[in-house]
Amino acid sequence: MEFDRLKKGKLFLSGSISKKQEVIFLQKTYSTKDIENLWRAQWSGNMFFAHGSNHSCRVMTLIRNDLDFEDKSCLCDTVGRFIILNAPVQGVKYVFTNIYARDQCTYFKELQDSLDGIISSPDQKVVIGGNFNVTFDSSLDCLGGSPTQKDSVKVLEEICLDVDLVDIWRIRNRDKRLFTWRQTKPLIQRRLDFWLISNICQDEVEQVKIIPSIKSDHSAITLLFNGIEKQRHGPSHWKFNSNLTKDEEYIKLITNSIPVWIEEFKDVSDKRVLWDLIKYKIRQVSMRYSKEKARLRKAKILEIETSLIVSGKVLY
Repeated sequence: MEFDRLKKGKLFLSGSISKKQEVIFLQKTYSTKDIENLWRAQWSGNMFFAHGSNHSCRVMTLIRNDLDFEDKSCLCDTVGRFIILNAPVQGVKYVFTNIYARDQCTYFKELQDSLDGIISSPDQKVVIGGNFNVTFDSSLDCLGGSPTQKDSVKVLEEICLDVDLVDIWRIRNRDKRLFTWRQTKPLIQRRLDFWLISNICQDEVEQVKIIPSIKSDHSAITLLFNGIEKQRHGPSHWKFNSNLTKDEEYIKLITNSIPVWIEEFKDVSDKRVLWDLIKYKIRQVSMRYSKEKARLRKAKILEIETSLIVSGKVLY
């Protein structure tokens, strides 16, 4: 499944249809209630609008009609800055949030309260995309000008901790400097647009990119999921088995691995990114360890059953 964050929406609809993007986030659409039907005529599927006031830039979310999508609820703020969709896809619970951030501290706190009211269970997968108008790491996400970290970043980091979200592009590109917004005179560039996704979704992300955009000072960002089809025939997410915290062999494995991971990621200056990377490693190791224990347990049960059959002690 692929998600796009594109600006100047009308210019991209025909291209999006041909590329089969299934969920599209648009910002600065300058849409109004009066012209909704004109937009709908260009798109084959569901459209959700946050028009806001006459002076707001507005956002829009598009869902292809051939996606197995259920609109359980839709929340739009009154000034056209975000759309939150509580929308299972192929039976998997998702919360899609399309944002265009301004007045950041106030805005992110409102967003945090809204998410708290919608996210009701840990198995809901959260995807937040759009223009955040902040940077997490000035050394990597900024070029030119006099970058300063805004107070609103702390609120955004709180959201990431509360909902267990990760900046997936930065996780996949730890030391890369690539930007989504630019001005030429003087040259200033920033990575202001990104995807924040649930930590449990990391293994399902096949590709995340920053790509050129048309007639915009922002680049587009794309996210490709590969997990939806696989989840049709199995559980939608992996849950940590709390019994592992009593398993001395597992505890020793994680304890000995953490210094190795810290050394592996020693060049990561952003502590939040470092924590996300270590959590990802813990998840990978925990999954492999749990699967191996399950395999050994099943093999032991099979061995016992076989020995009972051979000895004629099986009761029917």
